[in-house]
Amino acid sequence: MQSFFGIMQMAMMPMLFLSGALFPLSGLPSWLGVLTRINPLTYAVDPLRHVVFAHITASPALLHRFNPGVTWFGWQVPPALEVLIVLALGAVLLGAAVLQFKRTD
Repeated sequence: MQSFFGIMQMAMMPMLFLSGALFPLSGLPSWLGVLTRINPLTYAVDPLRHVVFAHITASPALLHRFNPGVTWFGWQVPPALEVLIVLALGAVLLGAAVLQFKRTD
């Protein structure tokens, strides 16, 4: 039980740093951009950024700098699709967890 928290920190800290929760995702090297796009936490943070920046009055250049959004090959991923990705991944992982706990050894 004690080692669980250490293992979770080893998994969650990189995901947190690569999600855009602590800093904007614009201006990253291309290899790091790929890692942010496959990080599921990115798709949970970006819709929250859209909600927050919708209530901020700033220049369009500043908004684009700090809220660039997630793009796939130049296409801006809509926040509704990001929420759907998070919900779908959560449902899949919940289903996997239920199957694991149903099984008796």
